[in-house]
Amino acid sequence: MKRILLAALVTVLAFSAFAQQKWRKEGVTFPAAICYGSDQNHQSFIDAPDEFLKRLKSTQQKKSSIMVTYIGFEAAPKVAFQYAVEIWEHLIASPIPIYMTARWTALEEGVLGSCGPTSFFENFEAAPLKDRYYPVALVEKLQGEEITDASYPDMIAQFNSDNDNWYFGVDGQTPVGKYDFVSVVLHEIAHGLGFTGFFYEQGGLGTYGDILPYPGVFDEYVITGSGSQLVDTAIFSNPSASLLQQFKSNNLYFRSESAKAISDNYPRLYAPNTFDEGSSIYHLHESTYDVGDTNSLMTPFFDRAEAVHDPGPLTLAMFADMGWVFTSILHDPVGDRELAIPIVIEAEIQTDSEIDSASVMLIYSDDGFVSSDTLSLIHDPERGLFVALLDGLTEGTYEYYLRVLDATDRTFFLPGAVPDEYFAFTIGADLIPPLVSHHPVKVMLETDLSAEIVVEATDNIGILGVGMEFLVNDGPSQALILEDQGEGIYQAILELQGLVDGDSVRYRIIAVDSSSNANQTILPEDDYYTIFIDGLYDAVKTYTTDFDSEARDFILSDFTIGLEDFFDDGALHSPHPYPSPDEDDVTYDFTSMLKYPIVIDDRAMMSFREVVLVEPGEPGSQFGDEDFWDYVIVEGSKTGTDGWLPLIDGYDSRAKTSWKTIYERGIQGNNSTEPGKASYYVSRELSLVENGNFQEGDTIFIRFRLFSDPYAHGWGWAIDDLKIQDPPTAFDNMEYSPGEILVFPNPVRDHLFVQGSFKSKPGPIAVAVYNGHGQQLSREVLVLGSNQLRHTVDVESLPPGLYLISFGFENGQLITHKFVKQ
Repeated sequence: MKRILLAALVTVLAFSAFAQQKWRKEGVTFPAAICYGSDQNHQSFIDAPDEFLKRLKSTQQKKSSIMVTYIGFEAAPKVAFQYAVEIWEHLIASPIPIYMTARWTALEEGVLGSCGPTSFFENFEAAPLKDRYYPVALVEKLQGEEITDASYPDMIAQFNSDNDNWYFGVDGQTPVGKYDFVSVVLHEIAHGLGFTGFFYEQGGLGTYGDILPYPGVFDEYVITGSGSQLVDTAIFSNPSASLLQQFKSNNLYFRSESAKAISDNYPRLYAPNTFDEGSSIYHLHESTYDVGDTNSLMTPFFDRAEAVHDPGPLTLAMFADMGWVFTSILHDPVGDRELAIPIVIEAEIQTDSEIDSASVMLIYSDDGFVSSDTLSLIHDPERGLFVALLDGLTEGTYEYYLRVLDATDRTFFLPGAVPDEYFAFTIGADLIPPLVSHHPVKVMLETDLSAEIVVEATDNIGILGVGMEFLVNDGPSQALILEDQGEGIYQAILELQGLVDGDSVRYRIIAVDSSSNANQTILPEDDYYTIFIDGLYDAVKTYTTDFDSEARDFILSDFTIGLEDFFDDGALHSPHPYPSPDEDDVTYDFTSMLKYPIVIDDRAMMSFREVVLVEPGEPGSQFGDEDFWDYVIVEGSKTGTDGWLPLIDGYDSRAKTSWKTIYERGIQGNNSTEPGKASYYVSRELSLVENGNFQEGDTIFIRFRLFSDPYAHGWGWAIDDLKIQDPPTAFDNMEYSPGEILVFPNPVRDHLFVQGSFKSKPGPIAVAVYNGHGQQLSREVLVLGSNQLRHTVDVESLPPGLYLISFGFENGQLITHKFVKQ
């Protein structure tokens, strides 16, 4: 007997710093089905469908491409596997390659194989149904774009290499006692393409996920014998005993209108009175589609000697209704307008079958669809478009949608969620200001006084223009016009002259729409953005700071230096919390660069203490992977303006278990609200040359960067006690004031106390005592662990008189104090 088992656990899977749509990040994965063999023999053969058998004819072309990565396969099973793959390639259509990984490996006794989608997605742009999870291969087909590639396949299958009873022939003449490999592969690929869902039993209740907010697309079509949807929570609560009762009712069907047109009935599903995880619901009914029936491939029991090389018309009809046979309506929605002039409606129709050209309709309403009007779109063969002229409208708000029927009377809509969603536009005076977004420029270098100003501006009527008003220091107001780059993007280059370190530019963005009211939006609303002008300093070999001084040593594009809550002293801080863009395909980079270029010497080491509370990537993901989300990174550049290369690979809160734990305990929604604290500091040391991007003798600039992708963020990054090339002083020419070192009491009897407080850690200090004739009486070297000097000199044995105490720094500077011994 063959059973398909699905575990009940559902886990969240996020996708990419490169694939930035929110729906991509909210994909989920569900455990694969497990296929068991039966000991019964029922010899029968259902041959492959004509679409495959007539494949050598020019009219019978593949409709899709299933790219299989074979792992461990021997020649015979690989040939049979590819035969099954080619059958599916002639039956389902997709413009995007379907990637599959297949492993030939030892499995538990009795297990034939398993397969399932690697992930599901909901609410992607082309989703036919809202709030339903679709398998990734179908998402790619509907979306018309690659979501995952061969490195992350659309489905994963494995088959038992320890089974000695496989039949690898492709002729369907399976001997008694053998399992037909082609049939099992066909069956499992069907599960990988989406013949599966999220229903399961837990604690005596039926449910479709106590973690997932929505059911799968397969689950959408599951109905009772009386026609009630199992996912209709007005009828069946989730979870509930009544839902489990339906799972075991032996009375479930798949509401496929395409299948009903073939057999006059909806396909009957397998729902035995004992719920069988994985077999129940996600198979066709065994006795209804018995051995030898053309629809028996997707029943739950595979016997020895049984060969089924055709998914069957009902299975293909079910796939069609889930979206594998689809008609897309492509249309640019109508925007708002002030004048009631005729509107041209255009749409392109793309279909996997054929459409009824006379069925392309525009349905519109001015009263929320209490009533509506219908207008036919006429085909323009030269342009390949369907066109209609919408005339006779008056002022007001209109809602509309498009509808088309295919040759099998299936109806398709745009928007796909009709009647829950419609397109809408308004005719009349416009009072809505433009929608404007802009990532402010915060820093310009005095050696490169130019900056790219980029603004995204959209409007319901249209944008008349976007400009920038700016003031240099306290000078007069000036203007810069941004050029339209298309798709709502406006851009200009701000060029300045003669500014130096410490100067600044204040500016704001003004966008005006093309309405008669000339509505405008100003960013920021009540103030100005500020661009600080920074200069670069001479190169040094060493640098250290504890970030407690007010020195302007860093270009603070997005970071700040100072004292934050829960910290004891100053540090370099990213924004807290750092923002994440709540918009698809947008990312943020927050940076801070040291103004001193570093000459790499033979020490070539850098160290600091840090707290990293940024969104962790998926388990096992590494820097550069698509599911490696937010990260921090230390980078070097020979110019300080471009060519930035890692000094160390980017890392996130997983770099330390304690950080990850802290980040995750503060999750609210998508974000972590747990603040950073000084007690979370961890030391890091890295080489400036180990990764091969730089070498000894190079002069490089160093920057800290925090990368933020959409829809999730945390507290951020803090850095303290920075040391570059283990310096003895803050920098080579650091000078210390005699007032920074106190020597007391003076006169002194037994012990001379020395105290000092420096702007940065001074490194080793040589302390020496001399008599009045210049003879050195004692010398010791102090190695300070901080910027504080606390030391006691024993002078009890010295005879009374005048003495000199000196403090020698590694940069050659010498500070002396006189004292009198009593």
